[in-house]
Amino acid sequence: MGQKLYTVAELSEMFGKSRQTIHNWLDDGVFPNKFEVGEGGGKIVLIPASDVEPVKEREAAKLQKQLARLGFHSLPA
Repeated sequence: MGQKLYTVAELSEMFGKSRQTIHNWLDDGVFPNKFEVGEGGGKIVLIPASDVEPVKEREAAKLQKQLARLGFHSLPA
């Protein structure tokens, strides 16, 4: 079975970012293995999970840095 594919709407919700931000990330090559299905105005962009995982890690690291600046520290697992 293939890997999970995400839509722009799903990534927008997952990362708490606007759809425009996700489209900007697509334009910037953040998700290099994206592909489009459909034609004309009915195109849907799909992003494989393998492209999403590194972004999750990057966004989590940014959040941890922000929290550390505010005096919050994570506990070891």
